[in-house]
Amino acid sequence: MNKPIKLFYAAMIAATLLGLTGCQDHQERYEEPPWLGGSSIETLEERGNYKTFLRLMEKANYKEPISKQLFTLFVPDDAAFDAYFKSIGKNSVEDLTKEEAVQLFTLHVLRNPRSRFQLIYEWAWSELQGPKGEYASLFHRKETPSTSTPYTEKVLYSPASMVGQELLIYTGTKNVPLFTEEWFHDFGSTDPSGDYLAMYPGSTWKKGYTGDMKGMNWHNAQVIPNPLIPTELEVRTSSGFIYFIDRVVPPMPSIEEYMRANLDKYGLYYDILQRFATYGNTKVDEQNRVMYRKSYDLISDLAHERGPSAGNEGVIPPQNMWSAFLPPNNVLQNYLNNTVLKYYSSIDSVPRVTLYYILQTQLSSTAVLMSKLKNGYFNSFGDATDLKPSDIASGYMCSNGVVYESKKVLEPNVFTCVPGLLFIDKNYSTLLYVLNKTNMLNTLSNPDSPVTLFAATNKALEEYGIRYNATDDVIEFRGPVDGKWSPMNTTELTYFAQDQIHKGRLSDYSGDGGFVEVSSGNYIYYGKNTVASGENQFTGKYGEVEEIVENERNGFLVKVNRPIESRFVFGKYLLSDPEVSEFAQLCVDAKLLDKNYKDPITKENIPNLKFIAADKYWTGFIPTNEAMKKAREQGIIPAKFPTTAAGKDSINQFVYYHFVKGSIVLDDGRKSGDFSTYRSYKDVDGKTTLYSTIKITNSPKNLTIYDANAQVVPLDHSKANNLVRKGVCHKIDTVLKYYK
Repeated sequence: MNKPIKLFYAAMIAATLLGLTGCQDHQERYEEPPWLGGSSIETLEERGNYKTFLRLMEKANYKEPISKQLFTLFVPDDAAFDAYFKSIGKNSVEDLTKEEAVQLFTLHVLRNPRSRFQLIYEWAWSELQGPKGEYASLFHRKETPSTSTPYTEKVLYSPASMVGQELLIYTGTKNVPLFTEEWFHDFGSTDPSGDYLAMYPGSTWKKGYTGDMKGMNWHNAQVIPNPLIPTELEVRTSSGFIYFIDRVVPPMPSIEEYMRANLDKYGLYYDILQRFATYGNTKVDEQNRVMYRKSYDLISDLAHERGPSAGNEGVIPPQNMWSAFLPPNNVLQNYLNNTVLKYYSSIDSVPRVTLYYILQTQLSSTAVLMSKLKNGYFNSFGDATDLKPSDIASGYMCSNGVVYESKKVLEPNVFTCVPGLLFIDKNYSTLLYVLNKTNMLNTLSNPDSPVTLFAATNKALEEYGIRYNATDDVIEFRGPVDGKWSPMNTTELTYFAQDQIHKGRLSDYSGDGGFVEVSSGNYIYYGKNTVASGENQFTGKYGEVEEIVENERNGFLVKVNRPIESRFVFGKYLLSDPEVSEFAQLCVDAKLLDKNYKDPITKENIPNLKFIAADKYWTGFIPTNEAMKKAREQGIIPAKFPTTAAGKDSINQFVYYHFVKGSIVLDDGRKSGDFSTYRSYKDVDGKTTLYSTIKITNSPKNLTIYDANAQVVPLDHSKANNLVRKGVCHKIDTVLKYYK
């Protein structure tokens, strides 16, 4: 039993004891409080104009519980019921079925007695919230025993194994929102009346209230001041509280049910939504029928009565509700005709990720008020969205959120920024799926962060060896050894996606061009109307720039006839360039280069320069065969590979000194200074590890290296800038010396 109930019991017992033990003088001294009366049922019977509510209570079989336990009742008078029955084509309670009576009555009752203060400041997390608490009055949704009547539904699209089946659907219990002046204040409203009436057109707010009374509405019904105490709203009885309301609270549809009942207006949105439907949580009813709970995958679960909540299933989220800005059929159809249906023959062929963004952008996981909307709106993806009160045609409050009829389709940043074309052009759907599965779309959709995206068509990607498998919803890679398609390794998929993105604006691909870093950390060459990474360079298959599409918000989408390809590592370069074969063999002999390493997934041979894993970026200054010959003649390296430990270590140090770790240095004039190589040694204290350095001076096409021996080694531009994954290799005609 919670604290408010205990206090109520204590108060009632104390009042009873005083009545039993007080003397005659005391009884004459105090007037009987005007609110002190009988039970809630007796109070309603005495008032005389609540007969319909009492008949509804009896038909719903709630009279006995309410007469013996403590409840809070929200009670419309007989006239309100007459108006309600007329609106639904019925004459009286007798025209309702037992199930209909239960559904209707339970929307007007709460377990446990609650004063206005207790209604507003909900008991949650083992404590009563208060005006100064973190959540104050924000816990405004109240769980009732009411549920929707189970209904049948035909599975239309998802899951495939159930398409065509007729299922019996049940829902959870309804959570009725209590809107108070305190809630509007704590939620940041500047116009409670306007905000409430926008959600409940035709209802009333504070009608007949005295100037100092604060508004309170139970869903669509206004709470009427207590006739005996006009300055209060609550009516206290010996069995709880009564709140008189100005109208009947009708059966409350969820947003899901509301759309189903209004297909003439929202049928197109609802039809697209069914592609994300799921059916589970089965149970058997009293008639031994199997019933299913409907939900939605990825999309906000508009079929769930609980509303948005990350909490446990057993915890009612009294704070959260959805807001759905639903475009009517004609508005949504016009939008589709001017976007995706220009490229796709039907909605059925549109990528699921495109449909997801179209649907989800219209939804918010919080109540949206008109007065707050004037100050800006952020959609469910966190995008600042141009949505004004004038864009809303009408509102309707459901059991798990509010539906606003929107005069336009809201668009997410992913549609209006650089990647927007991918969502609607079927020729680029594979790249869209790649970016979506690697969570790269947000990177491309920040209006404040300029980007350049290199986009190759589905055909070009498949020719390279990447395709989307719609049946299994996976990105596949064609094995270079067996030619078979299999799911692409997550790491490789992420690398590939990041290779196609440059974080900056790059629009000029004419002339000699230059080098820029892409999101993977690799570098690409751009120029002569082409783009290329290491693999493109190695195969000679550069990506030709076909079209540059400028996006006014954040950059460029560059259409290329071949993707950026970076599956070309240091080890493969060393073993592939005949001009550095001597250095490569030295690395193999030193067991620093495993030329027989096979990828466990693709089974292809990918030579592995082992120490590369020690850092993110590398620059290799690779001696040519001619340089290696000179070094042997000068005794810098032995003619034969040494057999002693000291000799082997000197070879390792020699190799390591030719690799700069932690930085990619190109001969583009951008980086100069002292750089650490991978060759290490101990400081004089014998404990601290230091790395030998080289000095680099750099100007465009003119890079010079100064080693520890004071050698000046110029870099021939024609032998520079051989791009590899995680770095670059430059061929030098003189070996570097790490000693004086």
